[in-house]
Amino acid sequence: MHHPRALPPPVSYLETRLGLPEGSLDGTDKARAENAIGDATTLVLAEVAETTAERWLTAAPNVVELVILKAARREYENPRGIYQETRGEHSVGLSESSGVYLTARELGQVRRAASTRRHGVGSLRTPSAYTTALSSSAWFA
Repeated sequence: MHHPRALPPPVSYLETRLGLPEGSLDGTDKARAENAIGDATTLVLAEVAETTAERWLTAAPNVVELVILKAARREYENPRGIYQETRGEHSVGLSESSGVYLTARELGQVRRAASTRRHGVGSLRTPSAYTTALSSSAWFA
């Protein structure tokens, strides 16, 4: 299990998801990858409260990093956002919408990560139900 890390994720994480050797992207390809990661990070942080966004810049939950990398990968692999459905030999649709986007599922994952309360071992002081100390003379008089 990974520990929370700073955002945005490094390009090397995207390279790994693309099946490329770490450090292999350079020039315009590296710039495209950096832009895709930056844009995806911006979209994710826009979905949460400012205090959460600030905290995530130094320590983001693993699922948030995953969402950013998935959105960045979509943008990197398909920068024009082309979608086409083919049935048999006939194309039934073609649309083009460029830019990074988050799916409904990814938005839900980001929002859940933002609202999750931390669970773990801790202590909690509870006030006493007794407001005054009892003296032994009161009981045994």
